[in-house]
Parts: sequence; structure tokens; C-alpha cells
Amino acid sequence: MDDPLPGSYRIARTSFGPLAPVPRELDSDGSHDPAGWSRFDTVGRTLYSTDDRLTSFMELLAPYRTEINGSRRALQKDADAMGIPLDRYWSMVVADWDQAGTMRARWLPRVWRDGRALYRLTYPSGWWVDITSTRTLAALSAALDTELNDLGVSGGLTVAHVTSDDRAITTLIARWLRDTVTLFDGTQPLGIRFISKHGHPTNGTGTCWAYWMRATDAGLNEPISIIAEIGIAERDADLKTAQEFCKIQTR
Repeated sequence: MDDPLPGSYRIARTSFGPLAPVPRELDSDGSHDPAGWSRFDTVGRTLYSTDDRLTSFMELLAPYRTEINGSRRALQKDADAMGIPLDRYWSMVVADWDQAGTMRARWLPRVWRDGRALYRLTYPSGWWVDITSTRTLAALSAALDTELNDLGVSGGLTVAHVTSDDRAITTLIARWLRDTVTLFDGTQPLGIRFISKHGHPTNGTGTCWAYWMRATDAGLNEPISIIAEIGIAERDADLKTAQEFCKIQTR
């Protein structure tokens, strides 16, 4: 499997640095609820990065768009009570928020940019699992047949399953790959290669990487090199493009 492009991109809070993803843990009874986990998280730490800047911004800003749409839908009853379309009522509410200067609705506060940086990093040598290859899907379907059936997956995995938001499926796959898969020489995968569900930009690949921080989880030095730390400017072209796609403005 090909390695990430030199200088893979990751946006992270400067107060934590680029190598501090939230560690995932099991509950006291040995179970866990993956609903709040990222796509290919496992117990331990999983680091995500991308091959291009715009995809990094899209991966991070898209949840804001989801929150905005949720707030908008929550106002449907109020719009109905006033006898006006939801779009018109939403515009009225947003106009009031904007006039009041509050950081709500479609606004991305300045502190979001100031508290983060765009990092470039390189991974150690190794191999990655291409999660959307036919061979991978077939192997996973065979190995996890019983577990997948319990989750309602019959007839084998498809690309739709591994790119879905069903964390019960995607984290099951990640756990099995991390814990059981080795090559003939005994080496384990660094992580998973996958395509952003937001597509790929005109001049980018849209490729994302989920890296399992085995060394950090074992209390060892992490063999990732940080080669650049770039502040996020308000007029950053890729940030602006992502905001346009997500219908988010900034202050």
C-alpha cells in the first residue's frame, strides 16, 4: 500500500499539539459505545491526517455544518406556528443573531482559527490497509461474517459500509485489522487508507489516513516527524473554500 504523500496534513489545537488524539477506552465492564468515536478508532489512540489541505479543512468543518442543520430543523415548529416557511424563519433568526454579534448559526469564531494550526507530518515506513479494495472487503467479510450479521450486514461488506457513519461497523473493522492482521514477515499495518466522504478537491486526492499510535499506547516514543506548523489565516484560500462548501462564515 502506498504511503501518504510527503508532509501529510493534520489540523490540531496548538495547546495539545498534533500528536494528541483523544485516547479511546473500554468501559469498566469491558464494553464500549463507539457512537462518539471517529471512523476507524480503536482502543488506544488513532491519528487522522490527509493528503491535501482542503480535505483537512472539510473533515474538520463538516461537523459544524451538521450542527447548523440540526439547529435549523429544530425551529420547524416555530416556523409552522408563525405560518411561514422554515427557510424564511431561519433567515430571520440568523439576522437577529448576526445583529446581536453572537457566534451562532453559520458563524465560525476567530478563536477557532487562533487556537489551531495546520501541521505537516511524516509517518514511519510501513504498510497501510486500503479499506475500499475488493480484496480487503472480501477478507473482512469472511473474517467477520458472524459479527457483521449481528450488525445487520448480510451479503458481505461494500464500500458503502466502510464509508458510512455506522461506527459499530467501522470500529469493529478497525479493531480486527489492528489486533489480528500481519504480513508474512510479522509486520502489522500502520493504519487504514480511506477516501473522505466529502469527495476530493480539484487538485487533490481526498485521501485520508487513520494511523494507530501503537508506540504511544505502549509508552514509547512515537516515530512520527513533524516537519511544519502553519498558522491558519482568516483569508486562507482552502479554509475559505471549505467554508463556502459548508455554508459557514467567519469573524
